[in-house]
This record gives sequence, C-alpha cells and structure tokens, in this order.
Amino acid sequence: MPISRREFLGCAAGVSAAGIAAANGLGSFSPEVAPQRSGCVVVDPGPACPLRESAAGFAAALSKLSVSHRHQTSLEALAPAHIMFVPAAVSTEPSAVTKLKSYIEGGSVVVYETGAAFLRPEEFVIHKRVIRSVFGVSLHDPVRLWDSADSFKQSPYVDYHWPVVTKVRDFSRVVPISDEQGETIAWFEKIPVAVQRRIGKGRLIFLGSPLGPHLLSADREAVGWLSAICSSC
Repeated sequence: MPISRREFLGCAAGVSAAGIAAANGLGSFSPEVAPQRSGCVVVDPGPACPLRESAAGFAAALSKLSVSHRHQTSLEALAPAHIMFVPAAVSTEPSAVTKLKSYIEGGSVVVYETGAAFLRPEEFVIHKRVIRSVFGVSLHDPVRLWDSADSFKQSPYVDYHWPVVTKVRDFSRVVPISDEQGETIAWFEKIPVAVQRRIGKGRLIFLGSPLGPHLLSADREAVGWLSAICSSC
C-alpha cells in the first residue's frame, strides 16, 4: 500500500535542515518567445492531489529565494510562463498535459513533479498512460525506499546530477522513470528518478521523487537544487 501523506511529511520534517541559504544573483525571468508570457508560476494541483503540501513547498522556497511568482489553480486554465512548476501532479486528462506540452514547445520550462507514488494502483495506470502518450516519458511501478523497521538505519538519498550535483534525502517512494529521448538527471542507487529534455524551444524537467515537501521543511539541499534550476533556466 502507498505510504500516507502524514507518514511522509513526518519523516521529511524530522530530517530537514533548519534554514534556507540566501540565493545570490537571481534576476527576474524575461519572456523568450511570446511577449505575454509571465515569469514564473506554481500550479496548485487542487483538492484531489494526494500531496497538497508540495505546492506550498515550492511557493515558500521561491519566496525565500526572492523569485517572483504567481499561483495558478487549474491546469486547464493555465496561462504560459517562462518557468512553470507543477507539484505533485496526478494528471489523468490528456488535454491538460497536452496544453503543458504546447507551452514547452513554445519556449516554457516545465518542472513536472509527479505525485503518482501516492496514487491507488488503478489511478496510477491512467496517469502512466497519459504521461507516456503526451510527454513520451515512461513511468514504472513505485519503489518504496524504507519501512518502519529500519528507516533510520540507512537514510536513502536521491542523487541529482543536474543542474547541480547534490543529494536530497527521501523517506518515501520514488517512481522510476525512463525516457529514451531525454537525459537522466537523478538516481536512487541505480534507479533513474528524474529526467530532462528539450521539447521544441523549451524544456521538460520530470521528477519522480517528491521535492516539494522537503522545500516546505526548508531542506538545504532541496532548496539549493531549486535555486540552481531558477538560475540555469
């Protein structure tokens, strides 16, 4: 059975660093393609999301990094932005994901953090099918990284190799990812859990390991990775 949101957040909060290092040299984002494109947006996945704290984590970290951003409450009504964070996404509607892909093709950077590890098996199948058909990214069955018997004996880490080399603790489950057209940017041991690739004029960054709750808990490494994304994109 998937780990509960309460269990995940309790473990994430217990191991997170106490503060966020200040970001240096972050400027505002300027549109590259369409003049009406705004700088940065965080999409709230809505009440059906199994990990709503993830969106709050991205928003809180961006604020402390002094990155101007706005909130969007619906993928269907989403307007284009230079960089778009879609936390804990569990999209089952191809039209919404197709709209995201069209924005990427036009020059947007989309950071898509899947919430599939917290879905019921039948929901996971639908999400997996949509992501494969629209983004060309293959998701595999979630892998549980710990259990209550030995969770503190060996802390699992996700190793990020782009845009900065860092380790982020993860005490939940990860969704293994494969993308023949993209570049793997993070692993748990030998399991690929994040990819990035160019689509048209923009970039898709797909995360199979939840990052937002760690941002909400002020995890130093998670915030450092987010700062590097904002600087490089």
